[in-house]
Amino acid sequence: MSQGHLLYQLQQIDSEFQDKRQRLAEVLRSQKETEELLAARERVETAVSELHTLQGQRQNLVLELDGINNKAKSSEQRLYSGNVKNPKELSDLQHEIAALGRRRSILEDEILEAMIMIEDVEAEKAEADEQLADITAHWEKAQAHLKKEQNELALRLHVLNEQRKQLAPRIAVPQLAEYEQLRQKKHGLAVAGLKLNMCLGCRVTVSAYKAKEVQEGKLVYCGGCGRILYPV
Repeated sequence: MSQGHLLYQLQQIDSEFQDKRQRLAEVLRSQKETEELLAARERVETAVSELHTLQGQRQNLVLELDGINNKAKSSEQRLYSGNVKNPKELSDLQHEIAALGRRRSILEDEILEAMIMIEDVEAEKAEADEQLADITAHWEKAQAHLKKEQNELALRLHVLNEQRKQLAPRIAVPQLAEYEQLRQKKHGLAVAGLKLNMCLGCRVTVSAYKAKEVQEGKLVYCGGCGRILYPV
């Protein structure tokens, strides 16, 4: 088997290895949570936070209203008990009961408003939960496919690496060193196919004489890009 053929086989292995490694990197990056998923989760967290805040505010208003009602009840009992004789004290009790009544009215309105807001946020949370569940399901399904592809790529890379280890020692040291140098200079492609007298690496047509030498298994270099030519 000619050195050119061995180099071409090595190039095929190296090219596939590079492609598979790049794809593996893409697969690993794709396994991170998407912006859509992060946004959906943030929407749920925002709704939960708002709901807790509103529920706390409503609870505080209810507690204050209970205190107002208890105080008003106590003041009314004193007012109508007949035990208070002082006109100023009676007047003060009346003013206090009136003020408590006004505060009660305000609190009842605020509690009603808080309940309406809570209902709105609860609806938003339910919608956000549904959206998050849907996005999560699609993401997890995609992750299963990506994980499978990751395993397949890792296995293929291992196979290619073993193939390279077996093939490289069969190539003469000078040719192998030159091949490695060309790969670095030519973006990973040291051996280009020659088809219909055209270099598939740079699309330059080579002479009939060079094409004949390539067919004979000699190491021939493209005059356009300097890559090693191999008939395909």
